Amino acid sequence: MHGTRAIDPAKIGLGQTTNATASSAKPIIWTAIAIAVLAMIGSVFGLWLRTQWVGLPDPRDWFNAFYVVFARDEPLGLLTVALFYIGVALFLISRRRSEKSPAQQITTLRHVRLQVFLIAALVFAIAVIGTTAVCHDYALSADEYMADFQARIFLHGKITAEVPAEWVPLVHTIKPTFADYLPGTHSWKSTYLPVYAAMRAVFQSISLQSFLNPLLDAVSVVALFGAARNIWPTQRQNALVAAVLLASSCQFLVMGMTSYSMPAHLALNTIWLWLYSAPDRRRYYLAPFVGVLAIGLHQPIVHALFVAPFLLRIVLQRRWRAFLIFSLIYFAGCAGWFAWRVHYSSPSAHPTASFFRLLNPSMLVIQPMDLLLLIGWSSLATPLLAALGLRRIFQECPIVRDAAVSCLLTFGFYVFFYFDQGNGWGYRYFHGTLACFILVAVAGWESLVKLVGPLRAKQFLVTGIAASLVVQLPLRCFQVEAFIRPFAQTSEVIRASKVEIVGINPLDAWYSADLVRNDPFLENRPIVASLLMLRPEDVDILSQRGKARVITAKNLGQIGLATKKEDSARRDLLIPGLRH
Repeated sequence: MHGTRAIDPAKIGLGQTTNATASSAKPIIWTAIAIAVLAMIGSVFGLWLRTQWVGLPDPRDWFNAFYVVFARDEPLGLLTVALFYIGVALFLISRRRSEKSPAQQITTLRHVRLQVFLIAALVFAIAVIGTTAVCHDYALSADEYMADFQARIFLHGKITAEVPAEWVPLVHTIKPTFADYLPGTHSWKSTYLPVYAAMRAVFQSISLQSFLNPLLDAVSVVALFGAARNIWPTQRQNALVAAVLLASSCQFLVMGMTSYSMPAHLALNTIWLWLYSAPDRRRYYLAPFVGVLAIGLHQPIVHALFVAPFLLRIVLQRRWRAFLIFSLIYFAGCAGWFAWRVHYSSPSAHPTASFFRLLNPSMLVIQPMDLLLLIGWSSLATPLLAALGLRRIFQECPIVRDAAVSCLLTFGFYVFFYFDQGNGWGYRYFHGTLACFILVAVAGWESLVKLVGPLRAKQFLVTGIAASLVVQLPLRCFQVEAFIRPFAQTSEVIRASKVEIVGINPLDAWYSADLVRNDPFLENRPIVASLLMLRPEDVDILSQRGKARVITAKNLGQIGLATKKEDSARRDLLIPGLRH
C-alpha cells in the first residue's frame, strides 16, 4: 500500500457503513436550512446593492467592480443555491427513515482511474469551449492581460521591454495597468512574479495560450484524485468524490476559461499536495521544488497561506530530515524571488505592507460577501459536505485537519487586506486553496454516508453535481459572457481602428481604464493612450505621431459600456488632428 499511513477504517467510516443503519438526518436538515437561509440573505443583499451607488457601474467610481459584479450576478446565483438546499431539506424531512442499502463500491482501481481521466478530459473541453464562447478570448482584467504582456517579452528573449525613445515622454499615458516602468533603463515589465507569464509564453509560442488554463484545470483534477487516494488508500470512492466535486465547481470551470493565474496556483498547490501526501515515496521531496515555482507564479502569498499548516505539521511530527530539506529549498527559492522583485521592481512600486491594515472596517462587509461567493460558485453539493466535514474535522487524519486550517488561514488572512478582489468569478483569492476545501468536503461525505446511509448520500451527491452542470454552470456562463462581451467588443473596435493612436478617457465609461493596452515593444497599431493622464505638453507630441482618433463616451455607450448620460456627447477633439 502506498501513500500516507493507513487510516483506521473504523475512523474513516465509508467502508464500515455498508451494513450499518444510518443515524438521524437531523444535523443535515439543519445544515441545509442554514445554507439556504444564508444564500437567501445574500440574494436579497445583492438586490439591495443594485439600488445603491456602490453597486452601480458609474464611471466616477473605478473601484467598485466587486460590488457591481455581486449585485449583477449573485441575486440569481445564490437563489439557485437556496432553492437547491430547500429541496434537500424537504426531501430529508419527508424521508426520515434511514437507508440500509450498501454503497455501490467500485471494484478496480483501473476503473476509477479511467473515470477520473474522462472527467479531466471533460473539464478541459468545457474550459476550452468557454474560453471562446464565454470569455471571447479576451483578458478582461489587467491582471489577466499582464501575463500575456510579460509572455511576449519573454518570447523576445528579454525580461524587460525597452520603450522606444519617441514614446518615452508619453509613457505615463500609454502604460497599461500593473506594468512597472523602470526609468533608469526606459523599460517596462509586468509588476508580478514571472512563472505564470513564462507558462503563457510557452503556449503563446505555438498560438495555444488559450489552452493553458484548461490544461491546468485538468491537471488539478488528476492531482486532487491522486492526493485523495493517498489520504484514503482503502476508500477508492473518496478520491472519485473529490474529483467530481472539483470538476463540477462553477468557479473552477469558469476561472479555467480566463487568463487569470489562479488556475496555475491551484494546479501547483494540488500537485504539491499529491507529492506531500505520500511521505514514504521519493517524490515527496519534489514538493518544495513545486512550492518554489508556486511562490513565483504571480503573488507569493497564495502558496504561502496554502502551505503553512502542512509545513508546521512536519515540525510537530519531528520529521527533522524532511524539515531540513524543505527549509533549505524554500529558503533558497524565496531568496531568489525576493532578489528578482528587488532588482526588477519599479522605484514607485508600493511595498506589500501598504496593502494591509490591522483594522479594516470594510472587511466586515466584504468577507461575508466573499463567503457567499464561495458558497454560490462551488458545486452545489460542496457547501453542505464541507460544513459536515468541519463538524468532524478533529476526528480526521492530520493532513485533512491541516487542509481545513489552510482554508481558514487563506480566508482569514484577507480580513487584514486593504482591497476587495475587484473583478473575478467566485472568490478568486481563495482559488489556490480549493483542493483543501474539497478534501474537507470529502470528510463530510463520509459523515453524510453515516448519517443518512449510502443510498441517499449518493442520491444527494449525484443530484448536486447534475444540478451544478445543468443549471448552475449555464447560468454562470451566461452572466460572465454578458459582462465580458462589451469590453471585448470595445477592444475589437480599438484594434480595428486604422489610425496610429486611439485616445480613451477612463472617466467616460465604467471600468474602462484597463482598455489602455499596448504591445510591450509598441510594434502593433494603434497605440492606445489615456486622455485622463494627458498633460498640455503631451498634446503636441501626440499630434506628431500620426493620425489619431478619440473613442468618445457616446461610442463606448453604443458598444454597451456604462457611461454617464450627461457626458455622452461631452467629449470634443482634445488633440489637433484627432477625429471621431
